[in-house]
Amino acid sequence: MKVGFAVLYQWQVKPGKIRQFVTAWTDMTDALKAQRGALGSRLHRSEQGTWMAYAQWPNRATYERVGTLEPIFPDAFERLMDAVEDTWPPIFLTPHDDRLDPID
Repeated sequence: MKVGFAVLYQWQVKPGKIRQFVTAWTDMTDALKAQRGALGSRLHRSEQGTWMAYAQWPNRATYERVGTLEPIFPDAFERLMDAVEDTWPPIFLTPHDDRLDPID
């Protein structure tokens, strides 16, 4: 499957709030997939302790349209942000060549 657009998010999560953060991220990701056309996301924890998510979208227009709509799951967003100590601006990525195999 060719991915038309991706976004990389980065956070520093507050001590003791990892479970809250992961649950909120999961809730938001599932809702965006089910109701707003997102293709899903992978959450990672770096060796430096920051959290990163790689989210895929069919195209940038779909991603931008979602940003103009009412929040899909405001409670999950509030829980996520309550768990975050710091965040950085999203990094927008246009895939050039996809060689990633899906994990079953």
